[in-house]
Amino acid sequence: MAQVPPGRPADTVGPLARPIAAVEATMRCGELDLIFRADPALPCVAVMYLDGGIGLISRDRFAQLMSGPFGYGRALWEKTPAGSTADPAPMIVDETALVVDVCEQVSRRDRVRRYDDVLIRRPDGRLARVSAARLYEALADLMTMQAVSDPLSGLANRARFLNRLAAACRDAGQPGVAVVFIDLDRMKQVNDSLGHAVGDRLIVSAAQRLTTAADDGDLVARLGGDEFAVLTRIAGGRTPELSAAALGERFRLAIATPDPQLPAAAHSGASIGVAIGAAGADPETLLREADAAMYRAKQAGGDKVRVTVDVPAHAAPRPGVGDSVLAAMSAGDLRLFYQPIVGVDDGRVWAVEALIRWQHPQHGLLTPDRFLPDAARAKQMPAVDRWVLERACADLAGWDAVLGERAPRCVNVNLTVETLSTPGLTDQLLATVRHAGLGPERIRVELPESADLAQLEGVVRQLHELRAQGVGIVLDDMGAGSATLRHLSALPVTGIKIDRSFVARMLDSRGDHAVVKLLGDLGRSVGVDVTAEGIEDDEQLDSLRRLRVPYAQGYLLGLPAPADHLTALLRTGRPRGVASVPLQTLDRPPIKAGRHRG
Repeated sequence: MAQVPPGRPADTVGPLARPIAAVEATMRCGELDLIFRADPALPCVAVMYLDGGIGLISRDRFAQLMSGPFGYGRALWEKTPAGSTADPAPMIVDETALVVDVCEQVSRRDRVRRYDDVLIRRPDGRLARVSAARLYEALADLMTMQAVSDPLSGLANRARFLNRLAAACRDAGQPGVAVVFIDLDRMKQVNDSLGHAVGDRLIVSAAQRLTTAADDGDLVARLGGDEFAVLTRIAGGRTPELSAAALGERFRLAIATPDPQLPAAAHSGASIGVAIGAAGADPETLLREADAAMYRAKQAGGDKVRVTVDVPAHAAPRPGVGDSVLAAMSAGDLRLFYQPIVGVDDGRVWAVEALIRWQHPQHGLLTPDRFLPDAARAKQMPAVDRWVLERACADLAGWDAVLGERAPRCVNVNLTVETLSTPGLTDQLLATVRHAGLGPERIRVELPESADLAQLEGVVRQLHELRAQGVGIVLDDMGAGSATLRHLSALPVTGIKIDRSFVARMLDSRGDHAVVKLLGDLGRSVGVDVTAEGIEDDEQLDSLRRLRVPYAQGYLLGLPAPADHLTALLRTGRPRGVASVPLQTLDRPPIKAGRHRG
């Protein structure tokens, strides 16, 4: 049986709290000093006043007090009541308070005073404590989880499933890849007759039963609505058709078995589609074939399994491997598109992000997911990144010449860890910038969201060198993948981008709304620019304006476009102006938005 998805990180502060020692306000400082000395791990104490008030004394501040000027603090303070040295108004919250709300309060109050610890009130009146650092760690864990998890079912979400599917298809050393596509047959009837609350219970129940039926190592995901998917492997031995049919039947039975916790009328069967491909199968094709097989099962009356085997390695001929990208570079077939980054209050295009494309002679305009993985495997990304930097600097200089003050303030370029590790990177980048007649402050390096902190630690020195020269450092997809709050303290970051997953749900989810607000407030408090990604409607933009998030990027504000087409938009400064550009010259919005580089 597959492992149940790991428990969600604590979303309330109660599970994070630790016991705290309490002393009377009348205790003398000399006695309290002995208590701190006896327990070196004691971080703070709560102070109980006679009138029922509560104060807080932190170890570090008390130690400074008792040291005093010239080492005479202990003699000066030892007979003083501890209550007179305490913080008389510490932050106190109930244990049911949400982590994101408490972090938001801490960040707001930190502008006036610093909070190292927060007091937690238990239902029985007892006090506990949690450090501000632990709260931010918990928030980082929550943000990471929310970016890859479905909030209702707790399963992996569509983005995580697609990433894992792509990785599984690339792994040539493993047996065949199988995708099981599950669609509940009666979801609409349950919602219409019993209400959406019962429909949600059916979703949660189906998620639990699919997880129970899955094997260790399988990934169970909710793709959206009443659609689920399972990613697994098919070992050799049996014929593929029999293996696929047996696999699908296992999950069909899991859903067909009634859940006694649900009303009888909420029971639903499922239509199951299974697609199997050899190692190297095209992930998009594999998922599409599983979906098509599911549709055939539904057309046959539902509660059935249909299979597709031998999914081809690629839906269409691939454009080539890494060395072909270099050939495209030499032939002038690579293109840079730019997407505006817009001021939320003034609507001005303050920056643009450079996005690489390949105008392939046979396959048309290719997005990066069609060729950059091959270039990365061929170790060609430093050369590609250098081309992007040179082209972006030249285009920015061109806008300066044509538009003057209306030109973007800077251009964002995505650099891989491999490129950042290149010896002499800082000198090379500065030479490229100066050759274009630009200052280094006009360039912002976007760090890859796929790189975790351990990988980026190897290029911290290079990042500090770039920053010292004025180059901006932007952390992309904040909260998703590997990008967390921990990066802010470890890296010389000058800007962050709020991941589109939080923006997409901010109007419907109180937690996601609070995360967006917190990151906006945090950016102001630590002096980094904050950009919200994935803006697709006016309501999201209005909400960002109310939350004082300064910058935004997304299809509502402008599709990625070639430099010459973007010039008209930059002349007016109106983001919507890009809509007048013919669609064949622009990137069409994908079904599922992915990496901005992609």
